[in-house]
Amino acid sequence: MPLGPGDTPEGTPIDPLRIHSDIRGPCLLVEAEGELTLLTSDTLREHVLADMRAMGGPPLVVLDVGRVSFCDSSGLNAMITLWKAAHGSGGELVLARPERRFRTIIERSGLDRHLIAHRTPEEALAALSAR
Repeated sequence: MPLGPGDTPEGTPIDPLRIHSDIRGPCLLVEAEGELTLLTSDTLREHVLADMRAMGGPPLVVLDVGRVSFCDSSGLNAMITLWKAAHGSGGELVLARPERRFRTIIERSGLDRHLIAHRTPEEALAALSAR
């Protein structure tokens, strides 16, 4: 049977990553939905880096991961790259709505010292706006 769009050779549908960005005051809110993997992490990284470059002033970025269903080491690497880029430009990147599994991955990798998480995007935006 031929493969359809979004199918793997095993026939399991791939959950593509969807990204939406919006400027909220001095902040960039990035909403990610789907799987953050080797196949999709470059898309997230390039999308957010381009948005950060377009911002006036230090990039203040909220990455809403509440709808990310899976994250592998490539996804973590993309988030580290984005965090470093924000800090290198005098800004900040924080997470919003990480599910329990997502928080566990971040904590076990030791990234929770850098990738600060907030319960809601509004809470994260308020924290960055007050910076």
